[in-house]
Amino acid sequence: MTTTPSKPQDRKAPARSKAPKPSDVVDAEQEAAALREELLGDMPPLRAPNRFRLGHRNDFENLTLDAAKSGAFDGNGDGDGMLEFDTSKPEDIERFQKFKAFVVSIDAWAESIADDKDAYAEWAVGKTEEHFMALFIYYRDELGKSRSSAS
Repeated sequence: MTTTPSKPQDRKAPARSKAPKPSDVVDAEQEAAALREELLGDMPPLRAPNRFRLGHRNDFENLTLDAAKSGAFDGNGDGDGMLEFDTSKPEDIERFQKFKAFVVSIDAWAESIADDKDAYAEWAVGKTEEHFMALFIYYRDELGKSRSSAS
């Protein structure tokens, strides 16, 4: 039998999530920028987010929506391990295949916005999922900024 504390002093305060310190946020942003530079620093120029036409924005949003709809981003439900896969489990194999298809869609989309499509195609040879996810995250964040400043 469990008992509930009846006195206010016996009750525990609900756990509160701590907001990150500003210095932690800055550090995380600097680390992300350094990783992006490492992965994408030699990439030929792509169209800047502020130069997107409606089709570019829609195509980007649709590839994101298609991945979400397919379940490519489904994880264990708590945000941890969203992009971790156990290839001994059929459901993870299927999700891994959907994730890989999403990464291919990022590559195809990026080629569509390349200033020089041949230079981009040459750059993309031999790149990994990490390269294309860094590219996706960059545009996701940049398009999010422009969307919030437009409202």
